[in-house]
Amino acid sequence: MISPEILQEDTILEKLNQQTEVHGLLTVAVELIQHSVNNLILKVFRKERHAIKFVIPSLIGKNGPLNDTSVCLKLLYALGIINREEYEDVELLMAILDELDNDEKQYTFIDDEVLGPISLLHDMIMPPSHLVSPNNQQLGIVDSLKSSMCQSRYQQMIRSSLIIAITELTVRIINKEKINYFP
Repeated sequence: MISPEILQEDTILEKLNQQTEVHGLLTVAVELIQHSVNNLILKVFRKERHAIKFVIPSLIGKNGPLNDTSVCLKLLYALGIINREEYEDVELLMAILDELDNDEKQYTFIDDEVLGPISLLHDMIMPPSHLVSPNNQQLGIVDSLKSSMCQSRYQQMIRSSLIIAITELTVRIINKEKINYFP
């Protein structure tokens, strides 16, 4: 029998792998993380009748203070439910997406505006940058087709590393829902 953790991870990977552009990938990633954070914040609250009926809806409702993922993250971090790295990574992903949403340019995974920030993710394993170099002649690459192939391959490595980092982060947040915070 396949464990629920593997199914969750497979589902996350499948949704992220469907995205070929950096903006689409980050949009789906932030949606998955926001969903996980919202579920976790609900799990953290006391499950008594009065709290469920009167307190929780006013906190997480449409106009509630916990309707904002950034506020929820701060609360979860302050309560010690998520660690600093998880908090920083989610905030960073949301900030990158916000920048991409406000810019009309179509960025690739290897553009400096994307590569710089995503390299700060704690789970991000960056492939060696010497694989794609502005001066490709030092690698023995003389024609533009080979140069283009190297850039495409490097971009795919960055994309794959980013998908793995986002999946790891999301699964860690989801797994925190299994903890019984108020027995």
